[in-house]
Amino acid sequence: MSDYYDEIEIEDMDFNPTKQIYTYPCPCGDIFRISLEEMWEFGEDVANCPSCTLQILVIYDDDDLPELEGFDDDSEDGDDAEGVDNDQEKLAVQLKKLEVS
Repeated sequence: MSDYYDEIEIEDMDFNPTKQIYTYPCPCGDIFRISLEEMWEFGEDVANCPSCTLQILVIYDDDDLPELEGFDDDSEDGDDAEGVDNDQEKLAVQLKKLEVS
């Protein structure tokens, strides 16, 4: 099990609805980041700082997350190879959007 710098309630984080990311100040001067997509699609609960090795554990309930915009989840069946390719393509598009913003 990893050691986290801190455990932070999602309500204490800032949410950017345009970029669909949650942020929280890191002691190094940068910010911890976790995307709404990571939380919805992958169940991610760890936010990383891009400038240092610190991580925080984000405490949240799926019911409290805002809806994920711009991501169409038509396929409930993860066994479909075409659906997996489409999901990966959608993820790549979303990541490019975050990088450009």
